[in-house]
Amino acid sequence: MVKIRIPATSANMGAGFDSMGIALSLYNYVTAEENDSGKLEIDIIDDSAKFLPTDEENLIYRSMKRVFDLTGHKCPGLKLTLENNIMITRGLGSSSAGIVGGVVAANKLCGDKLSTDEMLRLAADIEGHPDNVTPALVGGFTVNVMTRHSVRYVKTELNPDELRFAALVPDFYLQTKKSREVLPKSVPHNDAVYNAGHSALLAASLITGKYENIRTAVGDKLHQNYRKRLIPNMDSLFRLCYQKGALGVYLSGAGPTIIAIVDGSDKKFACEISGILLSKMKDWKLYELRPDNIGACVIENQQNK
Repeated sequence: MVKIRIPATSANMGAGFDSMGIALSLYNYVTAEENDSGKLEIDIIDDSAKFLPTDEENLIYRSMKRVFDLTGHKCPGLKLTLENNIMITRGLGSSSAGIVGGVVAANKLCGDKLSTDEMLRLAADIEGHPDNVTPALVGGFTVNVMTRHSVRYVKTELNPDELRFAALVPDFYLQTKKSREVLPKSVPHNDAVYNAGHSALLAASLITGKYENIRTAVGDKLHQNYRKRLIPNMDSLFRLCYQKGALGVYLSGAGPTIIAIVDGSDKKFACEISGILLSKMKDWKLYELRPDNIGACVIENQQNK
């Protein structure tokens, strides 16, 4: 039996469309136990049980099966216990957490036959892009490129005392497919140049600690302006966060969650924003998160006892 902890992730980070992501301190848990029952049993111990399949269509099981098939591992029976604290279809990497959790759990049951790079490539293949699965697996802030044969990435550990990530999460869902459908098939050359420069500035600023650049660096012209029609109050929430001292504000992944990057010494931001949401926008809730520099990890492994 193995138990895996997997962090939430926030992708794009403004200018880094489909190429940047960060792991955050909100976690899902996957417990996997082999047995001789010849059956698959999936127990989801949270409210997501109302939405997620508990048969072979479950994303975590499908990800595990890819590992089993790849390594030739025979699993006669399997019990999965899932605890999902990452909100589904909110732009916080719930599907990537499922994929990574399944891949890591299966690899442990197989005897660690796959390397980290091999697990990452498989997870990115399942997800279709690496911006969420990379930080979910290895933690930290990552810049990622998916090639034909591998995922190339650079990981930077961010100091949780220096930066916090305030996640403003609404009570409505936004499917990634729907959020991608509003994006244009092509963009003006100037917009592409704008994002290339801003994403480079964002990466360099987070890596070197030049946090005063973040507000400029999260600027985007590839996706946020197109997606805001699907997210009521997005512009007003951006303005509010900046008024209250955010270093930078961006749409997390495909949305609808909005992330405000906040100085770690700022003791007022979360309290003030939460109070305004409670009084004026009750359909939004703030979660104060920190960078997770570990990524997916085994927190229990009875096979080694």
